[in-house]
Amino acid sequence: MQLDNLEMMVPAFSEEPWNESQALGAAVWLWMHSANHRDVPLHTLNALLLPAIANRQFIVGYEHGRPVFYAAWAWFSADAEQRYLQNPAISLPAPDWNSGERLWFLDWVAPFGHSARLARLVQRHLFADSRFSALYHRGDERGLRIKRFQGAGLARTPPPVPAIARHP
Repeated sequence: MQLDNLEMMVPAFSEEPWNESQALGAAVWLWMHSANHRDVPLHTLNALLLPAIANRQFIVGYEHGRPVFYAAWAWFSADAEQRYLQNPAISLPAPDWNSGERLWFLDWVAPFGHSARLARLVQRHLFADSRFSALYHRGDERGLRIKRFQGAGLARTPPPVPAIARHP
């Protein structure tokens, strides 16, 4: 699959043949080049990368044959979402990855400056008609934060006005 002058491996959105070991190798290679991922313990590969690959819920982008980004998502139920928010992603039970309709991005790796391109692809093409969330993992600096996003195909809705602001 080709988008935005990049070759994509996106099994959930393409019938093109793909290879699990190639996907895993690309993701691990990108993790090794990411300051936020390179020191993650090896056992997390089994919990974070393999379920995404097994469920076809990932994207790998290639530029000139070299991996430049990787992202993975899960579809949580309300209960699975709460488990994810209360515990690290490495403790997610396998069924939680496809348990509901709440779209969460669990991994986002773009160590060579391709994060904005990945965001455009996600918001304009892959999930243009979806709302989705992600945890902002700058815990040492600010603590975990939930970030909310929506695809470009959805009408922009203003944030709700707090009740105190509506009071006469």
